[in-house]
Amino acid sequence: MRLSRRALPFLAIYFLILLYPGSALHLRESTEARYGEIAREMVVTGNWLEPHLNGIKHFHKPPLSMWGMAAGMELFGINGFGVRFFGIVAATAALAALLGTARIFLGSGDEAINAMLICGTSLLFLSSSRVVSTDIYLACFTALAQLMLFRQLYGGRSFWNAPLYGLFLGLGFLTKGPIILLFTLLPFMVAKTFDRDHRNVFTWREVAAAAGVFAAVALPWYLAVSISNPELPDYFLKVQTVDRVATNRFGRDKPFWYFFVIFSATFFPYTLFLARGVAGWKQLDGRIRTIFVYIVAPLVVFSLAKSKLSAYILPFYGTASIITAYALARFETARLRAATLVILTLAAVAAGGTGFFYKPAAPLKIQLLLYGVALLVLCAYLWKSRLSPQFVRNTALYTLCLSVTIYSAMTHLGPYLKGYGDMVAAIDRIDPERKRDILMYGTFIPSLSFYRNRIAAMGLVTDRDLRFEEDGANRDIYLPTDADVERFLAARGEIFVVTDQGQMEQFRLKHACSVTPVFVQRKHTAYLCRREPPPPPAP
Repeated sequence: MRLSRRALPFLAIYFLILLYPGSALHLRESTEARYGEIAREMVVTGNWLEPHLNGIKHFHKPPLSMWGMAAGMELFGINGFGVRFFGIVAATAALAALLGTARIFLGSGDEAINAMLICGTSLLFLSSSRVVSTDIYLACFTALAQLMLFRQLYGGRSFWNAPLYGLFLGLGFLTKGPIILLFTLLPFMVAKTFDRDHRNVFTWREVAAAAGVFAAVALPWYLAVSISNPELPDYFLKVQTVDRVATNRFGRDKPFWYFFVIFSATFFPYTLFLARGVAGWKQLDGRIRTIFVYIVAPLVVFSLAKSKLSAYILPFYGTASIITAYALARFETARLRAATLVILTLAAVAAGGTGFFYKPAAPLKIQLLLYGVALLVLCAYLWKSRLSPQFVRNTALYTLCLSVTIYSAMTHLGPYLKGYGDMVAAIDRIDPERKRDILMYGTFIPSLSFYRNRIAAMGLVTDRDLRFEEDGANRDIYLPTDADVERFLAARGEIFVVTDQGQMEQFRLKHACSVTPVFVQRKHTAYLCRREPPPPPAP
């Protein structure tokens, strides 16, 4: 896959912008902190086969994305930069693959470049690229698998498309399980029912090659961990697959229309132009109409499923971007461009004024005001060029600058955005050698373990899954009762406790401690707790 001279500068700049602000950006609870801590424990323990979360085996997802996070920390240290690095690499690779696919549908000119720009600067893709999670890795392998499939369909047949297709499906399966098939094989099979091009795409020899590569990549890890954890196959099939689709076991049930709203909001600022393409359905090229199934099929499945999170639908944003670039080039969109720019102008005003109406951002109000003024200057330029062929590129530039503004503020707002790096820094100032333990009392905050680089104990947290643990193996980490907490505290005498203020009073009375606040945060406070000496015996 060759990249044009026009695409390379964008991808390089995009990669560098995503790296900012790197380590200064807090890991947010609970998703980022959870995956970051799993990866940290891989680095510290050397056990990359069995993912552990806070010392307990954690098989919610296959490990490939955590391997990427751990590899980043092996290179750059245990910090936010290291854990995000290969996710940013995956985001950039996904856009490069999308460009290859866009050329198949749109040619090698500006429209294909625009599709890449649209996807890369759409709200969900741009934000997910920095998030410590599995979603951007899955989007990357989906984009690469689709590139191989569409090459075989429309871009020139080759035997090598099939094994490469199997390779990227296998890597996606090792990232998030069978969900990758919803963006690849499911729409492919649906398209066979109405599109002649989707029939007889691969020979039986090519299918066998793809299946063999897929099995060689995707299955060895599952087999290896199932040998040492015999309950695992049932857990993967029932709990992590069937229950996620059919039940509200994970507390993520949303209404049927949830993803339609999420997609409309997070494909911004390009949503209106995609809608224009849909409205002009009869005027669309046959191949463009066909690839709608790569959006509709997974969207319907996710809408019917009980478990819903916004980033689930990220892998079809590439397909949506191709359709949007096609619509922008062929339909009259002057009013839609004006409406979009009105919204972008309001966003610039909101960003510049945040420090004046959002109290936690008050120390940043001058910085944010300057950013807002710069964004308004860009908006003025956008208004002048809104009808020119440069519209998509200028909008992408604005969106990237807006993201820099937002993430610059977020580095200072960690305690207000479910980030606990500042709390651990305050604890480390008191205990720089990290000799004292941290106890999370009545709560679970894995970023405390990540930033402390030492597992924090969990007190009165009863929702951890211990089915793969030997009895008593985690007696100094998992403390489900007050008796366990008392034993833990008696063996140490002085610890840090992180809990909410209401529970601290209960803790102090039950365990006869003196407590000193160390760091007060929005929801939780860190305390230094010391055992009080027992009262003298009565005369």
